[in-house]
Amino acid sequence: MRNVIIALIAVVSIALVAVALKMRGEDRVADLESRPLFSDAQREVIDGLEQIELRRGGQQVELEYRDQQWGVANHYHYPAQRERVAALLHAIRGVRIVEEKTDNPEHHARLGLDPQAEGSSALEVILRNADRDLSLVYGNTVGSGQLVRLREDDQVWLINRPFSMSVNPQEWLALDVIGLPMERLSTARWEHADGEVVELDKAREGDYNFRLVGLAADAQAGKERLINGMVLALAQLRAQNVMPRSELTLGQPMLRMQLATFGGAELAASLHQIDGKYWLLVDEYKPSSDEVLAVNADDRWAYQLNIGQVENLEKRRADLVSQDD
Repeated sequence: MRNVIIALIAVVSIALVAVALKMRGEDRVADLESRPLFSDAQREVIDGLEQIELRRGGQQVELEYRDQQWGVANHYHYPAQRERVAALLHAIRGVRIVEEKTDNPEHHARLGLDPQAEGSSALEVILRNADRDLSLVYGNTVGSGQLVRLREDDQVWLINRPFSMSVNPQEWLALDVIGLPMERLSTARWEHADGEVVELDKAREGDYNFRLVGLAADAQAGKERLINGMVLALAQLRAQNVMPRSELTLGQPMLRMQLATFGGAELAASLHQIDGKYWLLVDEYKPSSDEVLAVNADDRWAYQLNIGQVENLEKRRADLVSQDD
């Protein structure tokens, strides 16, 4: 019976490999039969891109290359996610024509290629360099491809792969603000506005779990998750939104926080409540020479947090002590 099962597994594996090779071969044939959408002159625009605009309906996102990085121009030019921008550029550069379709503009609305049509979901992509711009309209998907046309041209093309990009500026923001590995952290200190202080440390380098300073281990038994969660909420911080500090009226913070690593890096941050919203500032960051740590310490920005993040951060000493104590 065992030999039969092994034989069946082998047959299934061979069949899956054959299917995969067939699909791969078909993709290669399709690439050979297709051709690039853009001319050499249009490719020069793409190679020297300085601005990208995506529009759909009433939403749009504007990206601009400035100071050696892409930023979201219609959101205070805050840095854009590198991975998302890379995916966008890869998708644009990889566009290939699979089939020529209609050149009758009366069919554009039905094919999802008329941005002015009522209820249109057409995606407009405007690419600009210093000298000229290039505009495309993406419409309905067809099988594994999508219909597209150049903005000033009636000719419709079926291209090799669908182009799906968000037009919500907030989804393009690089909001991973702090990335400090828990195993590298050595101490943490929280100071509330009323003066209460919570201090944490670790037994040794490489440990994950923090402990309350000056309190016996049995007095904090069962609270490890709360203690670590409080620190983790700052050490691995992804914000919900971002705004220039100059746009906010900042007073005294409700909470001041400090983290230190075994390598000597130090981080100071503060939490502010303004008109029912919560904003975190990275007040100071001193990197160490032997650690590669991810912290956006640009003092222009304030980062908005959600209520769940705030609840994790604003734990008090009584919350972290076992009830029996």
